[in-house]
Amino acid sequence: MSNTTNLADITVLFIDDEADILSSLNRLLRKEPYRKLFAENAITALELLACNPVAIVISDFNMPGMNGLELMKRIKKRYPEIIHVIISGHNNIEQLTESSNPGDVFRFVTKPVEPEMLKNIINEAILQYCRDAGTL
Repeated sequence: MSNTTNLADITVLFIDDEADILSSLNRLLRKEPYRKLFAENAITALELLACNPVAIVISDFNMPGMNGLELMKRIKKRYPEIIHVIISGHNNIEQLTESSNPGDVFRFVTKPVEPEMLKNIINEAILQYCRDAGTL
């Protein structure tokens, strides 16, 4: 078995309750080599996770039904290897980080996110995932 990871084998799941944001992310990242999945709510995200090997989850914090941290905690129990990034329109990242366990969230990012910054964060998360999996 190879000890390197092909980026085409990496799947990133984006979760946001605003369809326009998901559409924008899809356009922005269309040329990136990793596989992209999109979910408009936590239930759809959990369904996608049950059927797809996902490496990175990038979730909006404020969503109806289940916020990004609640979703992350559910995912962490079942899929502990997944790297989590939370994006929030709130500027109080300190409060968000205090409400999660240290190490559970790879990055907290405030909106609006600059496109190049988002690409860099995704690439850093993929690198961390590969390190954790021992495929780097």
